[in-house]
Amino acid sequence: MRKTYTRRDSLKLMGSALVGSQVVGSASLSAAPTTGVRAVRDEDMRGIFVILSTPYTESGAVDYDDLAFQVEWLDHAGVHGLVWPQNSSDYTRLTTDEIKRGMEVLTRANQGRSMTLVLGVQQDSTPELVKLATFAEALEPDMMIAMPPKVGSTLDDYREYYSALAEVTMRPIMIQTTPNLPGLVVETDLILELAARYPHLGYVKEEWQPVFERISALVGQPQIQRVYSAMRGRYFAYDLRLGVDGLVSGMAMYAEVFVRMWTASRAGDWDEVRDIHGKLLVMLTCETEIPGAGRYLLQRRGIFKSRAQRGRDYSLSAVQIAEIEHNLKGLEPYLVPMPARG
Repeated sequence: MRKTYTRRDSLKLMGSALVGSQVVGSASLSAAPTTGVRAVRDEDMRGIFVILSTPYTESGAVDYDDLAFQVEWLDHAGVHGLVWPQNSSDYTRLTTDEIKRGMEVLTRANQGRSMTLVLGVQQDSTPELVKLATFAEALEPDMMIAMPPKVGSTLDDYREYYSALAEVTMRPIMIQTTPNLPGLVVETDLILELAARYPHLGYVKEEWQPVFERISALVGQPQIQRVYSAMRGRYFAYDLRLGVDGLVSGMAMYAEVFVRMWTASRAGDWDEVRDIHGKLLVMLTCETEIPGAGRYLLQRRGIFKSRAQRGRDYSLSAVQIAEIEHNLKGLEPYLVPMPARG
């Protein structure tokens, strides 16, 4: 089993690894709220990691109360980790101040819970990444995640970006392989190189094609700590058989169903994995064919008060709603009641 570490241990290690002038000074860390010390076990890095959707009020403001309630729901649903903000969180439509406040809200909401907290720190450039990651580090999350930058043109730019992040924190860092520059892919060889240099970079959310080949190239490599499935769980059943350590995706509306699927895989019940996945795929197809179905389900299940989104206004017809409801019935045996709001 890999070494168990605490958040406080990580902060001590970080003191000798900050990136000089790129990092905001230690005063910001000394002013950080104390979230307590929780040992992060080897097993805490496996399972269902839900990327939280960002809720909005009807006026378009971030609904931080609903964001916090989403944590309560996911804990009730039995998920293993929380991730925010990523693509499923509308992070490109959020201001830096909104992201920082959301990180603080989630840190407080997750206190006293067993879920692993993963904060998304990707930014357009390396200096911006370092600045946000330094803020996130002060909140003492269990893990960070970052997609590649949008500024740069070579793999050396990617190398510099992830190396800088690895110097900001000694916590586990998840590399998300979605490329943000046309034609520039996060090559598997680069991931292996970075993980060999920085062991805490050995966590990978793999979602770039050919995804099955890339997963197979990473699983079992000595410098790789964890490999996670993605893409809303569309390939999760197959990815599990390839040896992934869990799923990282935005699917709060089906959280407990994916937990059931993960539990079945751990028990070796591949028939149940297949059966659950088939019913989930129907819903994922429904979301693809009916824009706005995901938000409908978040409200329908009581996770969000509103279906409001920024930059999009989806109106569903009676026929579309009937189709969503018809397919949702297939998941009813696996759904659990929503917890009461405080």
